[in-house]
Amino acid sequence: MPLTSEKLLTVDSSFVLTGLGVLVRTNPETGQPRLLHYPLHTVLAVVLVFADGPPMTATASVEEVTRSSPLAAQAMLTEYALLLQLPEPVAVPAGTEVWLAAEQPADPWL
Repeated sequence: MPLTSEKLLTVDSSFVLTGLGVLVRTNPETGQPRLLHYPLHTVLAVVLVFADGPPMTATASVEEVTRSSPLAAQAMLTEYALLLQLPEPVAVPAGTEVWLAAEQPADPWL
């Protein structure tokens, strides 16, 4: 599946969520604007480009993550992330790029 010219994010951290998939997030200051163009839970065909190894296609949904702020005890931070559906749920290495695939799913309820 070929890439488009739209890089969605560069992985800063990832978390395996048993039964759900792999949540990948980026640095909120650099990667958020691209994901904000999509409504929550939008299903996207994506290509993961690893620093070493062949690219991998996957399905992802746009999700929202809320966490406590490290700077203010009472403050909450909200950021967008991608929830990947991978053949095997494994952590995605930091630095991996996630690109929008050229062909998108016809059915929004994959």
